[in-house]
Amino acid sequence: MTKNHYETLGVRSSATPEEMKKAYRLLALKFHPDKNPGDRQAEEKFRELAGAYEILSDPVKRREYDDRLAGRAPSEAGPRGPFTEAGRAPSESGVESMSIDEILRRFGGIFSGEFGEKIHSSRGAARPGYDAEVELEVEFRTAALGGKVSVSLSGAVACPRCGGRGAIGDHTECPTCRGSGRATAQSRSEGQFFTVTRLCEACHGTGVDPSKECTACRGEGTIERLRTVSITIPEGTRDGAILRLGGLGGAGAGGGPPGDLLVHVRVRPDPVFRREGNDIHSEIPVPMAAAALGGSVPMQTLRGRVNLTVPPGTSSGAELRLRGQGIRGGDHLARVMVTVPGNLTPRQRELLEEFGKGGS
Repeated sequence: MTKNHYETLGVRSSATPEEMKKAYRLLALKFHPDKNPGDRQAEEKFRELAGAYEILSDPVKRREYDDRLAGRAPSEAGPRGPFTEAGRAPSESGVESMSIDEILRRFGGIFSGEFGEKIHSSRGAARPGYDAEVELEVEFRTAALGGKVSVSLSGAVACPRCGGRGAIGDHTECPTCRGSGRATAQSRSEGQFFTVTRLCEACHGTGVDPSKECTACRGEGTIERLRTVSITIPEGTRDGAILRLGGLGGAGAGGGPPGDLLVHVRVRPDPVFRREGNDIHSEIPVPMAAAALGGSVPMQTLRGRVNLTVPPGTSSGAELRLRGQGIRGGDHLARVMVTVPGNLTPRQRELLEEFGKGGS
């Protein structure tokens, strides 16, 4: 790897997602094409920043990049398919080969409103929504067997007044820039003509006719609102897993698709059960007589109560296996804890004394 993406963004390798996002905003604004018209070096730096952020803002791509940076084998702590583009190393980014307009459409929303400026291209055009993230704690049994969990999120939803278009009515394109959000002008320097592109002064880069801009969302096409999302937890989900739920992130503007929701799962420890791979372990108290003579003892599994068959002569600490009672076909291993009665009747004491003499 020839580039260190952390150095590109000017952050530590331990930086939080919010710290990286803030660093990217500041640097991307500094080198934004609209602030540096005709500056090719600034444009290349803008591409480089977008490429670094594209890798480090995705939890799985970042983990794989960190592994490569440290010379480790790729991490296996979570699914990769939805996160890593096929055929591309985690240190590389397809963003750097995109056009400036494509980069602006992909990351343009990250600049909106943070600095009191509208620094993005063709805001009136369709733009995808952002990927949202949430940390979710689930019960041990829900993670083991799967289930649904509801979570409340605050984020961008399509503006109900304009339907996400950012404008009201028909023929909403800015008449000055024809909806592009940019205006071009020719200048002459040292006998040569060159073209300069900058934000349209009439619509300030929105691409929307100022007279028809939606007042509810200020032309953004989205508003912030609290919403409840139902999340399906797959059977066998492990602590630390990251689930990507397509289309449940921030709403897109101008008819653009919504982003995804990244769910960081934390599994709450269970007071009874312990997981090892797909097997479940627990302890079960067994009366002394049942351990010595054999018998059937009721016990709790993930799926409910069952009767455990205890062979004669079972000692304390022995593990009895219940086939198929674990996770995804795994087993349940019950560790026997032989219990000794505390209050004996005279007859019981007599029998135990006889048993003890016989065994000596």
